[in-house]
Amino acid sequence: MRSLVTLSFLLSFIASASEPSVFGAGDLNSPNPYGLTHEEKLILENKKELQSVIHKNNVQNAKVESVTERLDGMQGIIEGLGQRSNEQTLVLQKLQETMNNDSNNTSVLDDLSKQVNANTENIAQFKTLLEELSFVVDGINSNYVTKEQFAALVKQLKISLPNNEKPVSTEKMDNTAIEKEANKLFSQKKYSDAENFFQKMVQKKFKVSEALFMIGETHFERKSYKEAVAYYKDSASRNEKGGYMPTLLLHSGISMEKIGDVATAKSFYQATISKFLGSGAAKEAQEQLAKLK
Repeated sequence: MRSLVTLSFLLSFIASASEPSVFGAGDLNSPNPYGLTHEEKLILENKKELQSVIHKNNVQNAKVESVTERLDGMQGIIEGLGQRSNEQTLVLQKLQETMNNDSNNTSVLDDLSKQVNANTENIAQFKTLLEELSFVVDGINSNYVTKEQFAALVKQLKISLPNNEKPVSTEKMDNTAIEKEANKLFSQKKYSDAENFFQKMVQKKFKVSEALFMIGETHFERKSYKEAVAYYKDSASRNEKGGYMPTLLLHSGISMEKIGDVATAKSFYQATISKFLGSGAAKEAQEQLAKLK
């Protein structure tokens, strides 16, 4: 963050006004951060993904523990029933060997047979339920976040530059050619493609402040106002005297108005008028300001 540079920048444009909050954007600790740069957005997205994985991991751990406890308990029940059934089967066999016409023995044999059959049915039911629980465990394990996956996600937080753009074939292009192509794409309203080339200029450290301003313009044209102000902020903090500054201030004001921060929008309109009086941007800023009164 460049809060000191941003403050110096604002003071140079607004003599007595307080610092507009647009260049205080990008606070990752805010409950609702806005105006994030590519690097800040990547860090925020990774943090959110990490929190999601941690939550999922905790939920899965709880599920595994719960199912494991149930499996252990059912396994104990099945073993107990199996042992009891075996004992009753042995008794039944002995009774069958020594059975005679005594009606009492016949009655005991019938009761014991019923118990054995009941235990056999219970064991079958428990085995079916055990299989169902095993399927649940398999499902949890298939979606389980391993330690390796978790470590890989944490490692992503150390990435400082975004790498989610489609690769652009610029290897054989020099800086001037890249700039020319970027401006051509912008004029053709191919803002996403234009942004890729302006990003390449930033990577090559060629006209960085101007490229950042133009990236902000691609977002401004796509009505991504929070993203636009983040790039305007970065551009202005690097160079306060660029020829694009009137437009930067004007579009910062319009962006803040679109976001809903009317007070800050007025500050930027006033700064545009006072600093660049007579320019087209100042005239438009005056019109925008009149609409807000």
